[in-house]
Amino acid sequence: MSVLFQTGKYCLRKSYSYSFCKYVLLRKKSDVPRKFITFDEIVTQRRAEARRSLVVQVNSESSFDELYGYCSKYSSIKDVYHYKNSGEEHFMLIEFSSEENLQSILQSCCSHQKDLEVMAVQSPFVWFRAASDAKQKLTANGLELRVKDGNNKHSEDLLFEDLMKCQTVSEQIQMLYDKTILNDVGARLRFMVARQLEVILSSLYTNIQVLPFGSSVNGFGKMGCDLDLVLTNSLTDGMMSPTNRLVYQEKRSEGSRGPWQRHMELVGALLELRVPGATRVQRILNARVPIVKYSQELADVDVDLCFKNMSGVHMSALLYSLGALDPAGPALAVSVRRWAAAVQLTQPHPGRWITNFPLTLMVLFFLMTQKILPTFRCLLECAGRLYTVHD
Repeated sequence: MSVLFQTGKYCLRKSYSYSFCKYVLLRKKSDVPRKFITFDEIVTQRRAEARRSLVVQVNSESSFDELYGYCSKYSSIKDVYHYKNSGEEHFMLIEFSSEENLQSILQSCCSHQKDLEVMAVQSPFVWFRAASDAKQKLTANGLELRVKDGNNKHSEDLLFEDLMKCQTVSEQIQMLYDKTILNDVGARLRFMVARQLEVILSSLYTNIQVLPFGSSVNGFGKMGCDLDLVLTNSLTDGMMSPTNRLVYQEKRSEGSRGPWQRHMELVGALLELRVPGATRVQRILNARVPIVKYSQELADVDVDLCFKNMSGVHMSALLYSLGALDPAGPALAVSVRRWAAAVQLTQPHPGRWITNFPLTLMVLFFLMTQKILPTFRCLLECAGRLYTVHD
C-alpha cells in the first residue's frame, strides 16, 4: 500500500504497513495534556480580540516604528501583526490592550477624508497617512513586530522538500497539516471581517452578531480558505421582558424564504455601497439558503454571508469538538482533502461534485469505525439528560 501526497507538480509516495491507521492516529504518549478549550470559548476569545483590534494599511513593514510610536502615545498596544494581501499591499493588525484603548485611538487619532465625495462610514479598517510634520520622529523603542508576512501561504516547493525529509507517513501527515493549516493571523483577519460587518450593520439590527462558521473555525481550515459568515440578531430574554410596557414597533417577517431573500438583497447593496474593501458582490438569492458572496480585499479573503442559518455554526462546533478529541483527526482529514483536490475529485468552485465537507465527515466516520473517535451513540449516552432536554 502507499499514500499519495500531491503538492503542485510533485508526487510523493511512502509505503506503510497494514497497521498504519493505529500507528498514525494514536496520540503520542509524550504529548503534554492540555486543558480542553470549547468551541464557544474559542469564538468568544476571537470576537474579543477583534473588538479591541484595528487593521491599518501602511506603505511597508518598515512603517511599524512610526505607526507604533504614533498609536502608543494614546493607548496601550498588546501586539502588532504584519501581512500582505494578494495585491502586495501592506497592513498592520494592531491588538490593543482593551476595548477602551481602541476607543481612545478612534476618538483621538481617526478622521475622515477631506474634500472627497464619499459617504462617511466608521470601520475597523483604516489607513496610515504620512505625517504633515516631516521633522516628527516616532519610534517603537526597540520593540519588534509580533509576526511579519503573517498571511503568506507555505511555498509548494519548500513543502515538498520538507515532506521528503520525513521518515514516516505519520510525520508527513502531521507536517502537511502544520504547514498548511489556518494560522493565528488568518483567524484574526476573519474575525476582523465579521467585526466590520457588525459595526456597519449595528444601526439596522438589534443585538447584531456576525459569526464565522465552517473551516475558518472548526480546526480543518487551510491558509486562504473561504470565510463563511452568518448574520443573526436573536433577542435575549432580557430584551423581551414581559413586564416592560413600552414595546418597539417593528416590521414583521412573514413567509418562509421570501423575507430572508429581501434581507440578503439589502445586505448585498450595503456591501457594495458602505463596506470598505468589499468587492465582486454576488447575490445568490434563489438557493435553499440565500447568500451573498463577496471578496474582502483588505483582508484578502472571499466571504459567503447568510442570514439566521445557525446550523452551520452548530456543525462547526461538532467538528471542532471531534477534532479536539484526537489532533490526528484533522491532520488526516486535511491530507485526504489535499489528495482529493490533486486527483480532481473536488473542485475549487461549488457544483455537482463532492466537496470538502462530506470528505471530512467520511474521515471522521472512518475514525469512529477504528475506535479512535467515539461514535455518535456513545456521545449521546455521555451527554445524557442534558442533551435530551436541548434536543
